[in-house]
Amino acid sequence: MSGRGPGAIREAFAAAERDGRSALVCYVLAGFPSEADALAAAEAALASGADLLEVGVPFSDPLADGPTIADAGRAALDGGGGLGSAIGLVAALRATGRDRPIMVMTYLNPLLAGGERETLRAIAAAGADGLILPDLPAGGMPRLERLAAELGLAMTFLVAPNTTDERIGAAIAASTGFLYVVPLLGVTGARESMAEGAVALLDRVHRLANGRVPVAAGFGISTPEQLARLAPVTDGVVIGSALVAAVRDGGADALGTLVGRLAAATPRP
Repeated sequence: MSGRGPGAIREAFAAAERDGRSALVCYVLAGFPSEADALAAAEAALASGADLLEVGVPFSDPLADGPTIADAGRAALDGGGGLGSAIGLVAALRATGRDRPIMVMTYLNPLLAGGERETLRAIAAAGADGLILPDLPAGGMPRLERLAAELGLAMTFLVAPNTTDERIGAAIAASTGFLYVVPLLGVTGARESMAEGAVALLDRVHRLANGRVPVAAGFGISTPEQLARLAPVTDGVVIGSALVAAVRDGGADALGTLVGRLAAATPRP
């Protein structure tokens, strides 16, 4: 894949579209259960069918995350992990020649603690293509958005069922990576059934986006069956907690097996 930043992310979604499927975005938590294990998990995800990789930064107060990612984040922090682990993971993947898009998902606090300019420069220098900031609404920090653009980092913003059309429009305009749709009210975590209204929400957001930005759904999606239901109505699907649980219970091999099953469910009818 040539180029980096917003163009690489958009091209990954476009390539999946040309293949007649939804893009698969896989989440790996940096430093969990160790830095070496996280690198093995990321390698397994990319080898098993992930179109894009989302590297999570462990954080002590993850308000948007359910118990699986929150507990894993605390374990990673106890082991000395943090933002540095995420930057190191991105750099290690680039050093091994991995060229698929990588986005760093972090809350604002770790990003700002080290100085936003210095932190964003380090993330970009490691080889990341963009940022996902779950606690930052579009337009909430214009200077940070400008700095990310200067450094070639895409920005991805989140919208939810209670987001107004006006706010969705602002998120569409500000998202230079993809638009992250949370089809439920609550935190991350695997669920047995799809959130009621998920398909209708994605249809609404797609109509508002009108092709200006790829639309991907995340939060609460954990099985191939759930992914297959959403694949026809979204440009991409983000899988997080289920993959963290796979690493916790069976390491990189278990994650690779699950990613392979998820990738097989991405084709659209």
